[in-house]
Amino acid sequence: MIAASMAVQRALPNGAHLIATAVPHTAAVSLHVASRIGSGSEPGELSGVTHFVEHMLFRNRSHEPGAFACAIERLGGQINAATEPELTVVGAKVPAEAWPDALRIVAQMVHEPAMDPEDIEKERTVILDELALLDDLPEESARRAVLAALWPKHPFGREVAGTTATVSSLTRDALLQRAAAMFAGRNTIVSVAGALDPAMALDLLADAFGTAPAGSRELYPEVHTNGQSADRIQIIRREAEQAYFSIAGFTPGRSSRDRYALELLGAVLGAGFGARLVLELRERHGLAYDIGADVGYCGDQGVLAIDGATDPDLLTKAITIVLGELSGVIERGVTVEEFERAQAYAIGGMVRSLEDSAVLAAWYAREHALESTPLAPDALIRRFRGLTHDDVNAAARACLVPDWPVIAVAGPVDASVEIPTALMLTGVG
Repeated sequence: MIAASMAVQRALPNGAHLIATAVPHTAAVSLHVASRIGSGSEPGELSGVTHFVEHMLFRNRSHEPGAFACAIERLGGQINAATEPELTVVGAKVPAEAWPDALRIVAQMVHEPAMDPEDIEKERTVILDELALLDDLPEESARRAVLAALWPKHPFGREVAGTTATVSSLTRDALLQRAAAMFAGRNTIVSVAGALDPAMALDLLADAFGTAPAGSRELYPEVHTNGQSADRIQIIRREAEQAYFSIAGFTPGRSSRDRYALELLGAVLGAGFGARLVLELRERHGLAYDIGADVGYCGDQGVLAIDGATDPDLLTKAITIVLGELSGVIERGVTVEEFERAQAYAIGGMVRSLEDSAVLAAWYAREHALESTPLAPDALIRRFRGLTHDDVNAAARACLVPDWPVIAVAGPVDASVEIPTALMLTGVG
């Protein structure tokens, strides 16, 4: 079992939160720098600014192409970054002896962004190409449409990377202001894990992040659930071989007592080869190569999303089966066998993944950035172990109601195709 006592923490006077975790079995160290600022707090006219800043962090004042990434690679490591609705992260993993050098590089990236006008224009073109690539992917079109329907009047419902119009109009001043806010002390969590001495690691982190201005803690616009779109289904015509579908709806959020039971429901439905929807759509009916279900969170709301793809001529049948299985969960519940498989699979997945120092560093950074009561991995495992079959069924029945789902389809599908849009509480066909 993963020992929570291996993680040590320190809060700096400027508000930055530091976490160091010793991982004795590894010869590497992973560094995860997280900002509490994501795309979900952007005003509409600045949509995509956070993601743009994330890209610009890799641009060095020397103008040498790929200077920061190459510097990490010369240490024998790798580096990447990502923007989410509530989080922006930079993560690096290097051999243990090189991690102080990697720390200096990453600290320079986040605290001294160059924002050279010529480089901004180069990166603007790169991001516009990224948006064009996303537009070419039917699965992304379906995902975007569902999010926009769930949060039609909130940044959570927008594409993280922005739009062609907003990215084209973002100014250097807007990027500089956003970057300064993102990695101010009160918005910064730094987590390091691997072959290190935690006390010494915290001292190094404090030297690197303790002098940043405190700034102001980021606030996100309030979500009004009555703003949800009235359109229960959207069909987006795209040239493709398959029809991609996304079926989603709200679940209770991070603070709900039903949270972990509904996460296990997601595992029952779509995690692993033994999941209910995988067995039903792929194994029994041969309708889909890939089908999955997962619960995610934005603000005070959770979302259960089911994503898959099928032959366009079989789309109605596939969606009917998915909605029928959800209806079956309400009427008959999940079985004890399904519950026990999902519980073991979820816990085992955590144990397996947390052997990687990068996952462990990211774990603590995310917990302290997003959760009001951060949990160590072993504490979350205990919560999953404490759930019962009845807990999952009760939470599912409280959450899933006939008009729960929003559905989006993208692919070579005619707008006149008949697709069910509600759960069917008369049994499963």
